[in-house]
Amino acid sequence: MKILKITCCLILCCSVALSDVSLMGKWLFRTGDDSSWANPDLNDSLWQGILVPSYWEVQGYKNYDGYGWYRYHFSLDSTTCKNDSVALILGKIDDVDETFFNGEKVGASGSFPPDYVTGRDKIRRYIVPGHLLRNENVLAVRVFDSGKDGGIYRPPLKILISDYKSAPDVKKPKLYGSWFQIPFTNGISTASYDVQNCVFNNFYPHVYRKFDERTPTKQVISSARAILFRGEEEIQLKSLTQTDAGYIENTGIVKHELSGENFTLTQYAFCPFSIDKPAWIFFVVLEGKDVGNLSLNFEVNTQNLQVNIGKWAYYANGTKWLMALVSFDSDERAEGYSSLTKFKNEHPGFSALFEEIDWWKKWHRATVLPNNITANEKRLYYQSLCLIKMAQCREEFPARGQIVSSLPPSNLNSTWVRDQAYSISALLKAGHSEEALAALQFIMNGRCGKYKRFNWQGNPTGVGQDYAVSVFRYLGNGVEESEQTDNGVIIEIEGLGLTLWNLRQYVEKTEDIKFLNYYWRKISNQIADVLKNSVDETGLIGSNIGPWGRELEKKHYLYSSACAYNGLVSASLMARFLNDQKRIAEYEDTANALRMNIDKNMIDTDENSLKGNLEDKNPYIYMDASSVEALNWIYTSQDNITKGTFAAYDKYLSMKSAHRGYRRTPGGEWMDKQEWIFGNLRILAALQRNPISPRIQDVRKWIVDQSLNNYGLIPQYYDENHSGYQGTVPRIGLGSGAYILSFWSD
Repeated sequence: MKILKITCCLILCCSVALSDVSLMGKWLFRTGDDSSWANPDLNDSLWQGILVPSYWEVQGYKNYDGYGWYRYHFSLDSTTCKNDSVALILGKIDDVDETFFNGEKVGASGSFPPDYVTGRDKIRRYIVPGHLLRNENVLAVRVFDSGKDGGIYRPPLKILISDYKSAPDVKKPKLYGSWFQIPFTNGISTASYDVQNCVFNNFYPHVYRKFDERTPTKQVISSARAILFRGEEEIQLKSLTQTDAGYIENTGIVKHELSGENFTLTQYAFCPFSIDKPAWIFFVVLEGKDVGNLSLNFEVNTQNLQVNIGKWAYYANGTKWLMALVSFDSDERAEGYSSLTKFKNEHPGFSALFEEIDWWKKWHRATVLPNNITANEKRLYYQSLCLIKMAQCREEFPARGQIVSSLPPSNLNSTWVRDQAYSISALLKAGHSEEALAALQFIMNGRCGKYKRFNWQGNPTGVGQDYAVSVFRYLGNGVEESEQTDNGVIIEIEGLGLTLWNLRQYVEKTEDIKFLNYYWRKISNQIADVLKNSVDETGLIGSNIGPWGRELEKKHYLYSSACAYNGLVSASLMARFLNDQKRIAEYEDTANALRMNIDKNMIDTDENSLKGNLEDKNPYIYMDASSVEALNWIYTSQDNITKGTFAAYDKYLSMKSAHRGYRRTPGGEWMDKQEWIFGNLRILAALQRNPISPRIQDVRKWIVDQSLNNYGLIPQYYDENHSGYQGTVPRIGLGSGAYILSFWSD
């Protein structure tokens, strides 16, 4: 897939009022990447012509992977320019796009490197506000393609004017499947299944993206697929009718059932938890009257000599099935194929599949369910736990225990402290303390300190003292790393407060005072004390570039101070467990002072609600759904500030849809305008303490039903226009973990 930026110009000489404007035809195109190419006044007379829709490979750019820009010039009549808004439909783009209308960004799908996430299979639908509409217009589309075919390749392409307000995919959100990759892993090896194309891909021997800065996890198999023949003729699986797809309920086992004329084909795939190395198991089963005329094969595409492949076929009682077992040995001298044969002999027939189902059943015996949970809520609750379990690394120290933020095909399969914190808390609430302990031990044994002191643009900066929790994320080996932006290196202090929250929850849940006593010196000196010393002259946690890593300037964010308050309260409680009187007083005093300064600086008296940051004065700018954590951790459910904040969320952040979910902020970047699922779920957690709220059932049912339409995967965003999955999928801590926590009060 590829990334491209393309600019194209074509003047439509005449437009008819209330008629849709076709965008198909000759555009302008240029390879490379330059933000100035979005400028409508750019001189693009030397750009090359290109036909849209069509892949650019077939138009003179063979084997080109990377960025490209399209530009397109067109006219709109005066009547159309008076519309409040129009819908821009750009069909399908391979892989990622960022779209500009007269120089202003109106939408994007997928995400660009380094956090690349494909948006290839999504039809682009973006709303263009009326103030951007002119008689002469320029559409600029930035594209990235990571490999194979790239570009704007499939219609429809048009500006929808006449009836877009009544179009169901633009008017209001609806329940439907918009995601088609189902990941599966055993905490070691990973893969995913492409439901639309009936192909397995994303085969990696580790659940994390990079072991260290020099050692990325490399794909060991490019693809794998079942092949069905009638005689010598292959039957395309995509031509069959899908009757079932997703996980076997309450497991990490993928199942895809297809039906043809007089037969049914079912595929099963999983990474077995009974094997402590990279391994993948597949079963393909044929049943029906026509089985005698059909045959099966399983194709694995790899050039890696360390990949071992075993295939065994069976035919009994009118059923044909094929078992494929694949493993990867990092040691080239390993037993290889003989180990596969041994496993097959020890697991005849379908016993490996049945044993994996039993493994999940046994693991779920510890699961604690909330009261009054509906059948569908329960289904998603169990599946969310399965995803967290799959996302936790099972390798030996130093990688063991970490919980990655997502799974391939997303490339956010690194361990962010914030994401892992919500996974740990969910595991503890749901009764899985052993996994929570492993994640906490990964943090406590991690290697941090890289950002203690460093220079930025000639000025000294950094955390300022030894610290034990990464200020951003971890590599697979437990070493911290961060990213650099135009405003400096990302340093997220809130991760320390979230870790203290997790530690306190673990000790309260398990009464494991031995664990607490063993780590207390590090917990107090290198986590709690760091938080205490991070309070600046405002009485809040010092300014940073934003808890979500993309703000344009440093500010004092309420989310950071709320996490710190919760962490310091947790630290004082842990100090009480150990009767550490000095620390009890220090952490309580700091937490109380922080609370008073939140009251003093972070409340808008006109709105009677919490602000998202200290610096901004206008609620259209400062309002931020992440401030809900102050409601979860500081204010009571009947507090006037809580009531006022919910009213402000409804006023400034509510999506204009029947289910009434929330975006993160009222405006700003594309992602801030989408429905933010983590924010929805944390708001649900706050509303959980006030269940008479009419919102709680509306929003929860919307998320549950939409997730079950997408294999139990919870995304980062729903598209603001048509509710399709956007951003990172699946989101583990900020999706599955937050969903579980939405049923519990802390």
